[in-house]
Amino acid sequence: MKKNLIYSVLFLMSAMVLTACSDDESAGKSRITYYPTISVLGADPLIVAKGSAFEDPGCESFLNGEDVSSQVTVSGTVDTSKSGLYTVTYNTVKNSDGFGASASRKVFVCDPNDPAEGIFTNQASGNRVYKGNTVAYGSDFQVLVWSNGDGTYTASDFFGGWYNQRAGYGANYAMKGIFSIAADGSISLVSSKVASWGDGLDGLTGTFDAATATYTLQAAYNGNSMFFNQTWVK
Repeated sequence: MKKNLIYSVLFLMSAMVLTACSDDESAGKSRITYYPTISVLGADPLIVAKGSAFEDPGCESFLNGEDVSSQVTVSGTVDTSKSGLYTVTYNTVKNSDGFGASASRKVFVCDPNDPAEGIFTNQASGNRVYKGNTVAYGSDFQVLVWSNGDGTYTASDFFGGWYNQRAGYGANYAMKGIFSIAADGSISLVSSKVASWGDGLDGLTGTFDAATATYTLQAAYNGNSMFFNQTWVK
């Protein structure tokens, strides 16, 4: 009888421990949550001729298999009367746990009648010279140029895509800058800056041929120890 009583007590204690463990393991656990998805429709960047109407191709968004595109909110303005690179941002509806998603599109407004602005291709035959070593770009990379409306132009990347596209570092490693074009086609640097490193070019030399819409440039960087030789063709 005494032995049966001991077994009964041990059984009850084991049951209490197992119950406690089960409660602890379930504590803090939440149900499955479904995250909204969003995809930009159409081109990115989207090219819009200066002075024309901007028609947003929009985006599509789904939440747990349901199309919730109509609930997407859009922010950002595009002024088609002024050349430039604009950003349109799309934000999804939030799910029951408060999670949402966003996507963005670049809209490039440029004057098709100005040969100096537009989308240019930096030729693969260009190169970077650093400490006596010459390395070719190896592939074509995209550069955007637009008029600032004051006789100067903005270039999206004086590195010609070397770090941003070729190395895959991203947009913050593009050397964005402003330059001017003289009557003889010679180019002068006004300002430049790469966001991630916070510095600019040491110099920029080159020419623009309006007849062929071609830039021939050399950008000096890193204490004039690094040179980017580029040819941009529209």
